Amino acid sequence: MPEKYPSTTTAEVYELQIPGNIMGKEVIDGSARRIGIVRSLRIAIPPGKVELQVKGLGVELPIDVANISAVGNVIQLTKTVKEAEEISIADVQRLRSEIYKEIQGALVGPMGR
Repeated sequence: MPEKYPSTTTAEVYELQIPGNIMGKEVIDGSARRIGIVRSLRIAIPPGKVELQVKGLGVELPIDVANISAVGNVIQLTKTVKEAEEISIADVQRLRSEIYKEIQGALVGPMGR
């Protein structure tokens, strides 16, 4: 049986500023728990799927954009995310710092250090 999308292309999109318009923003689930921050935006074509990559404590979760109810100072989800534990404000700062260092390393590369 042939694959539905045999040649899917996937791209991961980052912003160079943290927090940015989307990256680094806190993610609040449907139970009003702070579960992580947005690490990146992942796009797959076809089928035209867009997901937020959310970094939490010891976990990274793909969140389909269809599960987002609001975007403002935080990203509000429609559903409760049971796979992630609630994080504190201090955790948010630490996760932002980790992502920033990760992006810096990718931009500079191993030879530029």
